[in-house]
Amino acid sequence: MRVTEILARRQELYRGNDIHNLAAVVLDVPTGEVLAYVGNVMGAGKEHGESVDVLTAPRSTGSILKPYLYALALENGDILPNSLLHDIPTQLGEYRPENYYETYDGAVPARRALIRSLNVPFVLLLQQYGLEKFHFGLQRLGLSTLNKPPSHYGLSLILGGAEASLIDITNTYACMARRLGSFYDRNGRSAPDDFRPLRFSKATKPITNKPITPSSAFTRPHLPRPGGQEGLPGGKASAGENSELLGAGSIWYTFEAMREVERPNSAGEWELFRASRQVAWKTGTSFGFRDAWAAGVTPQYAVGVWVGNADGEGRPGLLGVEMAAPVLFEIFGQLPQEERWFDPPYDDMAQVSVCRQSGYRASDICEADTVWIPRSAMKAAACPYHIMLHLDPTGQWQVSSDCESPAMMQHRAWFVLPPIEEYYFKGKNPGYSSPPPFRDDCKGSQAAQSQTPMQLIYPKHPTRIYVPVDLNGKLGSTVFQVAHRSRSAEIFWHLDGNYLGTTTVFHQMALQPPVGQHTLALVDRDGYRLEQSFEIVGKGR
Repeated sequence: MRVTEILARRQELYRGNDIHNLAAVVLDVPTGEVLAYVGNVMGAGKEHGESVDVLTAPRSTGSILKPYLYALALENGDILPNSLLHDIPTQLGEYRPENYYETYDGAVPARRALIRSLNVPFVLLLQQYGLEKFHFGLQRLGLSTLNKPPSHYGLSLILGGAEASLIDITNTYACMARRLGSFYDRNGRSAPDDFRPLRFSKATKPITNKPITPSSAFTRPHLPRPGGQEGLPGGKASAGENSELLGAGSIWYTFEAMREVERPNSAGEWELFRASRQVAWKTGTSFGFRDAWAAGVTPQYAVGVWVGNADGEGRPGLLGVEMAAPVLFEIFGQLPQEERWFDPPYDDMAQVSVCRQSGYRASDICEADTVWIPRSAMKAAACPYHIMLHLDPTGQWQVSSDCESPAMMQHRAWFVLPPIEEYYFKGKNPGYSSPPPFRDDCKGSQAAQSQTPMQLIYPKHPTRIYVPVDLNGKLGSTVFQVAHRSRSAEIFWHLDGNYLGTTTVFHQMALQPPVGQHTLALVDRDGYRLEQSFEIVGKGR
């Protein structure tokens, strides 16, 4: 195979940007055999870590782990493929994740969040799924380098806060493909050895300057279950232990999303490749542009690629999609063409009614479609976004029994997002319609007061705000922002009981509260009041 030639040619191209090291591995999915192993491209020189076997070296993962969380959340019933995930500005203590392009959709289908590799939805999904459970699941899937407790990584685990090796990541995708590809050969049954270490054949000669030890991910010592329960080693593939970790249905939907991972528009040749060969693939870029990852899988092959510098030096433009993905596709182009893609594992799937707008299990008032979902996701929650509104005879105003005869009301199911999600969602989805306001004589009713017309975007929860000190020794400004359902809303701002001013259309203010505790109060024209306490903590230069 021409893997070494491909890497050497790419190294010549990349070294102009002081990027010197590349590594790649090719696995046979059905057998787990290593077909090609290049631990580091030759020619980098000792000064650039030529002797480092990057395939087994722990490196920051970037976004390469997102498909694992997507699959595990499907398996657990936390999401369905099109369940809406929150995509809004988010502050979690001192941690503030951001999407790569620093834009937000408000709410985005889980499948699209994976296709676009959005950061904020996956951080919030990890918070929902459970950090400890995800950490344990990664160990059982075969990541051998997660040797610190979940609290050490925090929610940044999903965005590169942990280290993994390319050999483990590629083998894990191969194990997932093995389970899915052999589903019908085993009459819909999983085998406990689907998730197992890779193996070297006598014909495979690893290209590296150090001895190779197969991944230890499935041979680690006993680890406790999350929550202190004993009995399962973290990734050790004894009979049955990994057999139900991921079902074929969850894997199939994950690979279906990965088949559509977005490529840069400027690379037209990638579209031609996509038409000629189907690959489920994902890239990753570590913080500081130190590691560029790409991993892809088909029914027959799993390929992993890493690009960067062995000494950890970051370089501008060192992105997984720009540097590692082209190498991945070039390697796939040298592999024998496959005749088919994975068959849908219908025996591990079920047909259910799913809300057309939210992607959740349909409630009684949703417009629904009947779709296939992983059987394990049957326990997924019903749609939380459809509510029954009571409208006046014209259908233009909300009313209640306090101000309108029930006999005169219209009752209509309405898709309603929270104000913050709606604020961003409406800009990307012009067909979204906010719920009608309450009629003037109904605004004092209990029903009107129970609805929330506005929410703080920042600060969203009782929080400590760390504000840097400027060069003049004074605290810098903090931008406070609020979302309101009504575009014509007028909001009156108060800080610690003092009136600050009024905003319309764009509801934000740059404030400089002193260090200490404060209360922000917002009141709209209809008298709805929103209060938020926060603490300003100054940071020195």
